[in-house]
Amino acid sequence: MSIKNGLYRNLGSFLTAAVVISGLCPVTSYANISSSDFNMRDKVVNLTGIMQLTNNMGIVTRGEFAQMLVNASSYRENLSKSNSSVFKDVPANHPMAEYIKIAASQEWMAGYLGGVFKPEEKVTYREGVKAVLSLLGYKDEDFTGDITSSRISKFQFLELNENVSRTANECMTQTDCVNLFYNLLKTKKKDTGEIYGKLLNCELNSDGEINPISILKDERKGPLLVRRGFSVIQSVPFGSEKANVFLNGAASTLAAVKQSQKANGFAVIYYNVKSKTIWAYTTDGWDKDTLTGENAYVLIMGEVKNIYYKSTDVITPTSIRLEIDSSNSDSDITNSENVDSNGYLSINLESSKLQYLFSIYGKVTVGDKVVMVCSKNGTSYTAVDAIDY
Repeated sequence: MSIKNGLYRNLGSFLTAAVVISGLCPVTSYANISSSDFNMRDKVVNLTGIMQLTNNMGIVTRGEFAQMLVNASSYRENLSKSNSSVFKDVPANHPMAEYIKIAASQEWMAGYLGGVFKPEEKVTYREGVKAVLSLLGYKDEDFTGDITSSRISKFQFLELNENVSRTANECMTQTDCVNLFYNLLKTKKKDTGEIYGKLLNCELNSDGEINPISILKDERKGPLLVRRGFSVIQSVPFGSEKANVFLNGAASTLAAVKQSQKANGFAVIYYNVKSKTIWAYTTDGWDKDTLTGENAYVLIMGEVKNIYYKSTDVITPTSIRLEIDSSNSDSDITNSENVDSNGYLSINLESSKLQYLFSIYGKVTVGDKVVMVCSKNGTSYTAVDAIDY
């Protein structure tokens, strides 16, 4: 499929049709995507750490593009300072040295005759096409005839050119790169049914697009235990101005969180810096009928009395039995039919993190006092997180 035919809307200064000549690398600028759609794409590419848009029509250099490629790959987790020069014009202390070294060694990009890389040269569309197809797992042997034309045909077939309209030798702008990498994230790898973006915690919505909100969710930090007398807002790395606050799953205020924290002795909080959101939980109010979905967490405080294992697996715990601390738990829990005559409640362990925490290798043992963050489904409680108290 070729470029989408849509209304040409204002995206800022780069909407006016123009041709910019820089050396031998022409750039034609025009708009073919609505500002709201582009803003979503830009946010996704930014949140995944691939690149940050600073100038819509800014030309991207080969060195900058090598950095984007590494940022879009698993190699970004293993960056180290380069101690040697791979190319004559890229010394070890060059700011892009390690990115260029990786991009070249993985054959995403190539150098020139004479052992140079030309990091300040403009990156062309044909280079972008080759690099992105390489990230998806395509090799030279996958293409026949004129290899550049064959690659571009495959690129278009996979719809990687959506909102990117360039000829082979045209330079690529920052806007082109936003669209290019966004398209990469939602495209399936060559030999799997997985979208490339799964590597960077992206997922497709029902409309076939990547929602930046799903990436924001993955950046939720916590849990943090904030005891009485300590400030919730001072426990997060942003100020109270325009903070988005939820208490026990319902929209709330910092003042209400402070009051509930004071009444219950502590609060457990999660937060997201980018959206300035705080999710606070205390040991009352959890049982409201309005609490549903991922915000419907309940706090249960108590002492670990038993850790249960399957008879066929004595290494991986499946549940714990907690002696409820009635003075720090909602009365609906302490009076629940799920609590036995000894005041004990069973809580399921399903995540690898929690199974490890309560295993013989973890740090929580029988007799420890903990605060369990749980989800409730009918009469069943499943641990989401656990914090030593």
